[in-house]
Amino acid sequence: MVQSVPLWEQPLLRLAAGDTLRPGGFTITDRAADFVGLAPGWPVLDVGSGLGATVERLRARYGAMAHGVEPSWTQLKRGRGTGQVQAWGDDLPFLSSSFRALFCECVLSLFPDAEQGLAEFNRVLQPGAFLLLSDLCGHGDPAGGTSCAVRALPRAQTEAIVEAAGFRLLLVEDHSRLLHQLAARLLFAGGEEQACNCGQPQLGYYLLVGQKKEE
Repeated sequence: MVQSVPLWEQPLLRLAAGDTLRPGGFTITDRAADFVGLAPGWPVLDVGSGLGATVERLRARYGAMAHGVEPSWTQLKRGRGTGQVQAWGDDLPFLSSSFRALFCECVLSLFPDAEQGLAEFNRVLQPGAFLLLSDLCGHGDPAGGTSCAVRALPRAQTEAIVEAAGFRLLLVEDHSRLLHQLAARLLFAGGEEQACNCGQPQLGYYLLVGQKKEE
């Protein structure tokens, strides 16, 4: 039976993953921020900001001028509200070259057109700015459904389209163990179906850091 409510809007995921609603919580967020030397005052965007946990984290821990965009009004109402606007990640309501860094965590695989989304990320980033991307990877078909587990692309394909969108790859790391841990938490929380989706052996999870090429 097809679920009418996506996983990221279900209380089960919040119970298993916390307010970040993704594998590893802030583990990858902090790893990426530390890698690029994120500093106080940087203008930063979180695409698919959900409940606003990452926006709050980047402001409190790093002193960033962080903002978020989230298409789901349900999530915005449930969230912390600070610095978030309702918008789609492939049609961002910001001027070109507005940000020093852009986070997109466990979201790109949900885009109807990942290349279009990456082109929009490039547009709003300053030359030399950073793309901090984490997501599922697998052998999925973007036309095959709405679930990120179904749509997840092979990591090599994601790397290729990121480079084609005008970014230089600085770091690619495997963090699949965090996905497996989330699958276990979902199972213990009573979400057998959701755990099976996240725990598929062909699925992995990665961190990719790219830098927009200088013009």
